[in-house]
Amino acid sequence: MTSDFSQTLKAATACIRCGACMEVCPLYQKTGREAAVARGKLSLLQAFLGGTLSPSGRLLEILEYCLLCGACVERCTAKIPIPDLVKAGRAEIYDRLGHNWSPNLALAHLSLHADRLLPALNASSSLLPRLISLLGRKSGLLYRLWPSLAGLVERLPQPASQPLTNLVPDFLPSAGKQKIAFFIGCGLQALFPQAGLAFLKICQRLGIEVIIPKQQNCCGLLATSVGDLKTARLLGRNVIRQFAGLKVDYLVTACASCSYQLKRLDRLFPDSLEREQAGSLALKVKEASEYLADLERLDHLHFPARVPSTSVVFHDPCHGRRGQQIVRQPRQVLAARPRLELREPHSPVACCGQGGLFGICHPDMGKAIGLDALASYQQTGADLLATSCSGCLVQLMSLTTPALPVRHFLEILAEALE
Repeated sequence: MTSDFSQTLKAATACIRCGACMEVCPLYQKTGREAAVARGKLSLLQAFLGGTLSPSGRLLEILEYCLLCGACVERCTAKIPIPDLVKAGRAEIYDRLGHNWSPNLALAHLSLHADRLLPALNASSSLLPRLISLLGRKSGLLYRLWPSLAGLVERLPQPASQPLTNLVPDFLPSAGKQKIAFFIGCGLQALFPQAGLAFLKICQRLGIEVIIPKQQNCCGLLATSVGDLKTARLLGRNVIRQFAGLKVDYLVTACASCSYQLKRLDRLFPDSLEREQAGSLALKVKEASEYLADLERLDHLHFPARVPSTSVVFHDPCHGRRGQQIVRQPRQVLAARPRLELREPHSPVACCGQGGLFGICHPDMGKAIGLDALASYQQTGADLLATSCSGCLVQLMSLTTPALPVRHFLEILAEALE
């Protein structure tokens, strides 16, 4: 057992088994299974830590049955960082059992090559409907071989015809004093380039200089969450190479999950030098709404005299709300648009059900949780549902109806500008 794992899991012993997590865990509410909730997982991790439970495929399966949403942490009286412990447990089991093939690991390994795979996906976007009919659930071919991948193929929104890096220069000059670097992320690169274009449009209107490195790759969140720390570190080193030497005030991304990962970049590296480099870069990371709201310059944006009225309900990504305490900022950015009414659901939504790879590997449960979330948003009567995470966009777009379109929140602001 590694020393890092041993130190991390000592936090699991703080659990007093009060059951507060059971009240908010989306999986426990659906299944009633002790192993699905934080209390059950912490009991297993304590046994693993104490040597009375050996690593096994079954233990890994239980740890993988977790959204990593962090709802349990909000209710935990001891404030145990449960998602971190679950990820540490996954990584330790993989380390001790060896990286045998699994859908999770296969997708994590693919993320290492996202810089090449995503442009290829864009280039073949016109063929995706045909691919779905051949490989998705509609034919059942791939579903019988790999159900989770078949579900992913079916649920993916239509990729853009070009990746975002093909649509923008590597440098957007400005006369303003602020200078930032823009981390694109996999979702904006291949699926939602319009969100990246919206952010850059807002930056130009606010006089912000932007550097956009072309050879970007995945942030590493997927690999970290799976427990594939080798892949996560390779991706983390690529981020350091791309961005650490840039003379910028901030490193900004328009995906709340990417910013969550990048702010914790130093945790991947036990080596002091790499950890120091990663830590210095992590201090510059801002999620887009966090950056724009803290600028306190949104009133400098100019809108036409007559902007159509609309109402918006915002879905808080778990990595934003709980992982970074980003709640006020996206609402503040949206409120800068004239004639926009913000609405809130009657009760807080715990999670959209995507949970990184959870919604891919457990599509039926992910869908059930997502439909509950969507029903809460539909009850507000809002015209639009907005969010700031690429994974949440994929999930909510796959479940919603035409009556409640799903958009990246930056698009709603940018399209109203003069």
